[in-house]
Amino acid sequence: MSDLTTSEKPLRRNAVILAAGKSNRFAPFTYERPKGMFRVKGEVLIERQIEQLRAAGIDEIYIVVGYMKEKFFYLERKYGVRLIVNNTFARKGNLYSLYSARHVLANTFVCCADHYFVDNPFVDANADNHSYRLCTRKQGKFREFAVQVSDAGVITDFQVGGADGWAMVGQAYLNEQFSAVYRRLMEQEIDDFGVAGMFWEEFYARHRRQLTLYAREADDRRVWEFETIDDLRQFDADFLFNVDSDIITNICATLHCHPNDIVDIRVINAGLTNVSFSFYVGDRVYVYRHPGGTAGQLINRQAEVYSQLKAREIGIDRSVIHIDESGWKVSFCVQDLVDCDFRRHEWQLQAGMDYLRRMHAVRPEADIKVFDNLQEGLRLMRVASTTKGNLMSEFAVEIDKVSRLSRLLKADAERMGIRLCVCHNDVYEPNFLATADHALYLIDWEYAGLNDPANDLACFFSRYDYSEADIERFLQAYFGRPLTPDEHRHYWAYIPLSAFYWFCWGLYKGSVGDDDGFFFLPAYRNFNRYIDAALRLFEN
Repeated sequence: MSDLTTSEKPLRRNAVILAAGKSNRFAPFTYERPKGMFRVKGEVLIERQIEQLRAAGIDEIYIVVGYMKEKFFYLERKYGVRLIVNNTFARKGNLYSLYSARHVLANTFVCCADHYFVDNPFVDANADNHSYRLCTRKQGKFREFAVQVSDAGVITDFQVGGADGWAMVGQAYLNEQFSAVYRRLMEQEIDDFGVAGMFWEEFYARHRRQLTLYAREADDRRVWEFETIDDLRQFDADFLFNVDSDIITNICATLHCHPNDIVDIRVINAGLTNVSFSFYVGDRVYVYRHPGGTAGQLINRQAEVYSQLKAREIGIDRSVIHIDESGWKVSFCVQDLVDCDFRRHEWQLQAGMDYLRRMHAVRPEADIKVFDNLQEGLRLMRVASTTKGNLMSEFAVEIDKVSRLSRLLKADAERMGIRLCVCHNDVYEPNFLATADHALYLIDWEYAGLNDPANDLACFFSRYDYSEADIERFLQAYFGRPLTPDEHRHYWAYIPLSAFYWFCWGLYKGSVGDDDGFFFLPAYRNFNRYIDAALRLFEN
């Protein structure tokens, strides 16, 4: 029989590590792996923390995963931890991650996967078994949660951000009594408006009269919560050298530089299809484009590479340095940009239309893909139907009309002698860069392929609320002369065909949880605005 009484037995403790979030401030590297998987000073962040927990005798470890969850799967085999999946990480706060693990909360350390502890913070026996939040005293302004602490060490007040005071950092410890009350409150309120989007600390602050949480002081130099890539590099100067990133490898191979030459990384466009960031090497600023996760359903990379390089060759986009068929691209960063508005700036309109004429005159030497608006649109609509219901039935009338129009336009092009040519297929003002010295660049050639040249003009008209006078002005600038009646009919009739594709594009993007674009509704409106008139042009 044991000589220990029940009260003398060592407490059984466990740990919950929150690892579901995306950490947008660490883009672009979080597009390759979650922040908790970063290698810092030779160790993977979450593995170091698991090993520190195990060294303190804590073997019951749960990890709440969400973003790129599969990257963490190996940890179950390697360390015997248990994963808990939170698929709501993109729209809810880390409170919901803790809620997902509520059934294991007892005498529990609550940690974040991206913390770096110089010393093992879990080895202290914490004999009084008080619930606590690790805190440090910070000088100047800080973005962490700021707290007021009583003489007894209890947290008495809470706010987001502060200056010259106590800041929450590192892990927390919740004893069994605290966990029971906290779990009950979560279960009662998790569906209340705004609650699920909170940080778990904010939910605690909402109920701090019912929950006693102590502040446990830590040395600010021994606990690291990296807020930015620059913070991380300040702690580990060789981070980029050891990050095991294809992005860094690609940049260094293209620019013949060392990883540590890459500085001042800033996301400049979390785009509709890709994400881009700027960076410096020496005194020159560049842009790297990283392909988005849903791009594979939308983009033919072979056609894009051919068209992008051809655009560089004929002076339409002189910014590109290298583009790869896997989707990444390195470019010079165009400086001194001004507002691009073809309706207000005549020089931009004339230059833009000249660019389209020059590209349409290219006779492709390679066998590149035909971009068929109708077939591409229907393909995206079918994919979207898997989550949005039977769209093919819902929009059967529209499909019938646009199918008739597509056949009529193809026959019309053959009669008029219009040949398929290299087209951008995503022509609108956001894809033009204009500079103060009147230079213009037509960028982003992901949708390029062989098409009727009328489609590049229709891309403009299908996604904005252009007046008929605006459309006529664009067409006159493109042709440089009055249009024949046949040309006029053909180019106007292409507007609803283009609009149909961009409407289907929006359906697809929405079906996979992406931004469906500001032009989703305008494209649908323009389809209905022009489709019947376009059909009548041929019937008459």
